[in-house]
Parts: sequence; C-alpha cells; structure tokens
Amino acid sequence: MAELKDSYDAVVIGAGIGGLTCGALLARNRRSVLVAEQSSQPGGCCASFKHGGYLFDKGVCYLTGCEPGGAIYEILEDLGLRRKIELVKMEPAIRIIGSDYDLRISSAESLEDRLIKLFPMEAMAIREFVAECRATTTEMERLSRTSFDLMNVWQKVAFMVTSLFKYRRTMKYMKKSWQEVVDSFLQNEKLRAIVLSTYPYNGLGAMAGVMMVLGNTNGFYYPKGGLQVLADLLSDGLREYDGDLALDTRVNKIVVEGNRAAGVELSDGRRVKARYVVSNVDARQTFLKLVGEKRLPRKFRRDLDESPVSPSAFIVSLGVRLNLKAMGFGVVYNIYNPSNDIGELFGIDPEKCIMSIIMHSIIDPSQAPGSNTTVQLMAMLPYHMVKDWRAAEEAIADKLIASAEKVIPRLSKHIICKHIISPLTFEQSTLNSQGATLGWQLIPGGKIRSQKTPIKNLYQAGHWTFPGGGVFQVVTSGRNAAQLVLRGG
Repeated sequence: MAELKDSYDAVVIGAGIGGLTCGALLARNRRSVLVAEQSSQPGGCCASFKHGGYLFDKGVCYLTGCEPGGAIYEILEDLGLRRKIELVKMEPAIRIIGSDYDLRISSAESLEDRLIKLFPMEAMAIREFVAECRATTTEMERLSRTSFDLMNVWQKVAFMVTSLFKYRRTMKYMKKSWQEVVDSFLQNEKLRAIVLSTYPYNGLGAMAGVMMVLGNTNGFYYPKGGLQVLADLLSDGLREYDGDLALDTRVNKIVVEGNRAAGVELSDGRRVKARYVVSNVDARQTFLKLVGEKRLPRKFRRDLDESPVSPSAFIVSLGVRLNLKAMGFGVVYNIYNPSNDIGELFGIDPEKCIMSIIMHSIIDPSQAPGSNTTVQLMAMLPYHMVKDWRAAEEAIADKLIASAEKVIPRLSKHIICKHIISPLTFEQSTLNSQGATLGWQLIPGGKIRSQKTPIKNLYQAGHWTFPGGGVFQVVTSGRNAAQLVLRGG
C-alpha cells in the first residue's frame, strides 16, 4: 500500500472516472485529498487491459461530451489536461447491420435520412421522432449540469416551477420506457427494431436511449491509446495538484462519528481521518457494508434492497489475424441485429440478441500487432441468466462468435487470442452489484438518487447517483461532489 497521511480534507473511495474527477478538482482547489482504489489500475469500467499482445477496453465503446462545451472537454480544460490527450472523432460514428440493411451513420441527421430511404411511408413520423429526440437531448444536457444538491431553498423552488415548461419533454419521457417512446412515433416493426437497437438497454427509461444516438449531434470520440488513457490522465492531474492516489488499497469501512463521516478504515486496519468522504463505488456496498445498515433510515435501507440494478454485459475480446479495415470494415462501433423480432433482439439467446461489434484498432492501429485487428463482441446479458458463469462462458462466447460470423465471414478461423468478461467478472473486478454497467436501473418514473446521503459529509459520485450512467455523466457527478465538499455541504 502507498505511504499515506494520517488525515485529509477528503477521502474519495474508488478511482473510477467520477472519483478521479472529484479528487483532481479538490486537489486543484488546494484541498488535501486521497483517492483509494481497490484495483491495481485506475478507471473502473473505463479501463483497458492487454491480452495476447492486443489492447482492449473493459466495456466503454466511445465517449460523448468531448466537443467544446461538453462535460469531458470542460473538465480536462479546467484541470489543464485537454492538450495531453488525443480524442479522435469516430466517422462514421456507428453502423447498424441487419439481414437486409446496412446503415453507416455520422449523426442523427444522417440516420434520419437513411431511415426515410428505407421507410418512405413513415418519413413524417421519422422526422418528428428525431426532432423530438434532439430537443429532449438539449434539455437533458442542460438539466444534467443543474444539480439540485447545489441549490439553496429559493433556487430549488424556482427550479421546480420553471422545470414544468423548461424541461417539459424530459419530464414527459422520464415516465416512459425507451420502447414506449419509439412505439408512440413509429409503426413499422422493422423500423422500430432498428431504432430500438441504437440503445441496447430496452425496457429502461427513455432518457438514455434518446441521448445515445438519436439526439446526439456532437458525435462520438475515442482516445488514442484506449480508454485507460483518460483514467491515467486524470490520475496524473490528481498527482500534479499534490493529491494522493493509492492503488491496491481497499476501504473496509467508512468511519462515522455521531452521524458524520470522519474518515475511512483500510483493509490492513489503518484509519485515515477526513472531514469529508466521497464514495464513487457501488451504492449497496457503500451503505450496507462500508457504513452499516444500523446507521441508515429504514426507508433508505429498504430502497437499497428493493431497487433493481442495471443490466450487465458479456464481452468476448478477440485478437484476429485479419486486416478488417482493408476488407471494408471502416466503422469502429457496429450494431448487429440478427432479427427484426424485438423480443428476440432483446432476449437472452446469444445467437439472436443484439450484439455490438467493436473494432477500436481500426481507429488506433497501435492496439493490434501488424495489420491484425481487435474485435470485441458485446451483448447485454442479465446476471441471473445462468447459475454458473464460469461453466457457461465458453459456450456463450462461441455462440456470439458464430453470430458475428454473419458479419465477419470465417471470423472463428482467424482468432489468435480470446478473453471473456462475464457479468460475474464485472461484479468481481468492479464490485458493482450483479456487474451493473450503469448503476441503478433507470426504470420509467424512477428517480436518480441525490449525491447527498443520510450521513453528513458523506457524498456520492459515479453512476449510482445524479446524473446517472455514462462517462460524461459521471464526470459531471465528480464535479458536483467536489463542489459539495468545497461548499462545506
């Protein structure tokens, strides 16, 4: 473990992107801060790993919010780090492949045009739907920068009054699922399937689906060197401002005196005092294990037990002896729809469900040796799908590879190395309950939890709290948490 001080102004638990953002901003504002991370590398879900001479990312496919004015751009600018990272815009941003269609998309506008060519009878509905997605996304991006926790009483009252018309679309669609919104605009079943596939978490609240592709006009970005580069850069920023980052350092307990966070206890028994504690880790772990159930209000404790968590993912990372770019595969992020049946697409059969086919080495050749290519196959599969993931993962991986061969012929014959990440792997490596990839499940009408907690001077950052899951969202949560500390709660 690292050499640590006996006390800090703040201790941040977890070196995910939200925790690193919070820690770096506090250090820049001359607060003594420790970021403690149980893993040997920072980044959490936004990390990379090497296998068989290839570089892969853990699951994040791309970044948004990297354009001027975007959340990631602004944080890096504030920390003086923006020019130390090369963020490449993905063009085309996305490709959607089906049995009888192949759509290469640069923006919401190009998707709109391509869908109208395929479904001219629904041209007006498509235009209305995409326009509504764009308008809603604008509202949501503005809303994500507006933290209720940072408002005074009068600001809260004014916000609640103005939100009725200022965020009317957001308020409307928060009560609906992604599929309910799509179905309310579009009639053709295949068209619905294509649009729904742009956000594979069908059944969740509509907001994230609206923002991912249909409302995103600023594009997708990817950092040269892999997602780990962003985590490492924020780690460097933390250290440059004299903050401490302790890897391989697990927090066993949040020390609470009275009803106030007073520091943490590490796995080796050491206690580190702190005026503030920020948890960037799993919410159930934070409160049920690190704080302890006895210190929590009954309703709060019941919500932790009963609230569903977001789905997990199954990822097969392949190093292949193929120059896929030379073979015409010029798009990094590909969505493959084996069927036009929505039930099958969002089911749990690896050969029939939606699959993301990701080839980061196309945009960053350094990730694969020679003219070879990295290929990652990702399907959203539930944690409780099988009893024994270790026994089932090879068979599931083989089925995903067989499905992908309909897009990349004879893929299985050119595999040099293979690495599998199951929902169980996600749970064990990130400590997220059931391997959740987006924190709490954003069910229609559900609430995003406050960054303040029942324990005074204990705050949350990351995807388990406002404004939700996604890299640019957790960057915003890290900024908010830092502001809460700087304002003294």
